[in-house]
Amino acid sequence: MYFFALKDDNVGIFAVYRFMDGIMSKIKAIAIFLMLYAHVIAVKGQCDMSIVYTVIGNLPNAYGTLRLICPDGKSITLFDGTDRQINGSYHLEQLGNYRLKVVFSSAISGRESLERSFSLTGEEYKVEVNARFEREKKDVFDMKSKDSKTSGLFKITKYSNPSPLVKIRYLRNSKGENGEFPGPHFLVRNESQDTLYGEWLPGYFWGTLSRWEDGEYVGNYGGQICTTWSYEPPLYPNAEKMACVGSFGRRTSPGKYRFNLYYSTKEGTKSSARKVSETDSFVWWSNVQNWHLLTCEFEVKAD
Repeated sequence: MYFFALKDDNVGIFAVYRFMDGIMSKIKAIAIFLMLYAHVIAVKGQCDMSIVYTVIGNLPNAYGTLRLICPDGKSITLFDGTDRQINGSYHLEQLGNYRLKVVFSSAISGRESLERSFSLTGEEYKVEVNARFEREKKDVFDMKSKDSKTSGLFKITKYSNPSPLVKIRYLRNSKGENGEFPGPHFLVRNESQDTLYGEWLPGYFWGTLSRWEDGEYVGNYGGQICTTWSYEPPLYPNAEKMACVGSFGRRTSPGKYRFNLYYSTKEGTKSSARKVSETDSFVWWSNVQNWHLLTCEFEVKAD
């Protein structure tokens, strides 16, 4: 491709240098732009945060506020008012540390507040926030007692992609560890350095099924859950455990399925919350958790 004629060697060489220098400058500018654009894409558009706020029972003049402090310091009021039931969502656009503060007041218990923090690393695909307020017995073990206090539950649950070192496979012909529960059965192998804990009990890995219909996996079919089973240790590094649908398995008809299994690298069941503070009239229960969704696609064939 020629843009000029080379009548004089010196002039021609100088022109070539200028031309090439211009091309390289444009290439560098494009490269810098792409790097900056990639950084923006990585930092923004992270995940959605769903919010459920509930006031139950006799709590007159209840008033709630939920405020989010973003990594850049920006403060956002997610709701503020007397609504007793709110289901909403907010898109979290930045990586980094977030602070979430809930304030609740009523004519019975006065004004109380609690702040929790969580971080986004880029591995999360959704965040759930649950704030619930109700009256509970001061002494849950005294069936005759009528004394009560306000209870506030404030939970933040992150959902992340699984580690590539946590692997799962479908055991097509397996009858289970003892053969008493119907399939499908799976084997989870932990090749990471983390200890893994189950959703319902630390040492048991019980999941749900989604069925392939019309080009997509639909539904979330579980089995019966029993949380009174005897203790089993969690899944340690370089070890493996069986997994199934619910506590007792679930018979499945022929078709394509996806097994959905949550695990955590921190001890504690998905439904748990710990007491973080208490006065004579109010008690806070709270937890911040991160759960990883491990999936396995498989097919059940007719006998």
